[in-house]
Amino acid sequence: MKKQILISLILGSAFFLSADISAKCFAFSKAKDVSVCVDGNDNKARGKAKDACKKNTGKDCGNVTGYSGSKCNSGKVNCVDSSGKVQKKISVD
Repeated sequence: MKKQILISLILGSAFFLSADISAKCFAFSKAKDVSVCVDGNDNKARGKAKDACKKNTGKDCGNVTGYSGSKCNSGKVNCVDSSGKVQKKISVD
């Protein structure tokens, strides 16, 4: 019984940890034509995305308004990587 509980705890922990380290592509309130994809989905990742957006556009992109998943295809939006460079397609999963 103890072994089953231990295994359940380990598997549950792995699930929650993997959710925290997943990568995301973020959208912004003042730069609706930009989507920045970075590793992570926490406040540090959001800050990194805002910095990359500002580097790309040369101005404040506003607040992160949400995320568009873990992929970006250029078209209606410019796909920007964590360094601020535009890419045609980004997949961060």
